[in-house]
Amino acid sequence: MTLDAIGDAIGVMAISSDEVDALMTALETRGRRVLGPEGGGGEARLREVLTAARALAGELGRTPNVLEIARRSGLAIADVRAALSLARVMQR
Repeated sequence: MTLDAIGDAIGVMAISSDEVDALMTALETRGRRVLGPEGGGGEARLREVLTAARALAGELGRTPNVLEIARRSGLAIADVRAALSLARVMQR
């Protein structure tokens, strides 16, 4: 399953990074493999996402959702989800 397919299924619904993590975990627990987009730039987008998420967390007093991070970073929602997925993989 690709991140794009997951993004299409979620649509414009605003979900938090914790919810993205729970979704990925549930898919992987059921034996699904989650694939990110091909190409470079993942680490650069991850830096942008983390910078935006940290700033928003300080301002909001809570974990920001994907839509809020996308708006702050100027990245597409799919790119934010891909960056969060990359962060998750890197934490393993």
